[in-house]
Amino acid sequence: MLPDSVTPRVQAVALLSDPRFPDLLKSGFPLRLHFRLELWRARSSWFDQFVSDASWDAVVRHDPLADDFVLYRSTGEIKRFPSPELLETALERPFSVKLVPRSDGRYYYVCRLEITTLSDSDLDELTRWLKGEVGPAVSGEGSIGDALARGAQRALVRIAGLPRLTLEARSTVIERGNR
Repeated sequence: MLPDSVTPRVQAVALLSDPRFPDLLKSGFPLRLHFRLELWRARSSWFDQFVSDASWDAVVRHDPLADDFVLYRSTGEIKRFPSPELLETALERPFSVKLVPRSDGRYYYVCRLEITTLSDSDLDELTRWLKGEVGPAVSGEGSIGDALARGAQRALVRIAGLPRLTLEARSTVIERGNR
């Protein structure tokens, strides 16, 4: 039985255990971690029912001048870490998400984490978005040429074979209320 006060917690473990990611960070390629938590209602029919979702981002980059790692969260939090190990410890801290069932029934959560490398322009654009600014091309202030150039840069980064990782986990079915 799921009490009303339970809040799901998302925890990502050993994200930097793949040596490619710390190496890319030190080579100047920031990493974007995009989390998406979905709430599903389990039904006895063929298909379960999507209820709601929550998404959030984090960006990690290496600052070569300070020789440390900077973590930007979509909550506005910015923290610096002197080593990849301390950064990984911070990334492993559970994150509480306010996504709970509103009615009685059987539910489960699906969480996806997509880790991608970013080019410099991607990082600038994402940093502005994390600060609440709308991208120039979206607002109509930027040129179509700039938007196409950014798209070409993203395509080149993907073609270069830089790693991209998608992880997914599903919770057990939980019950809320009396059935």
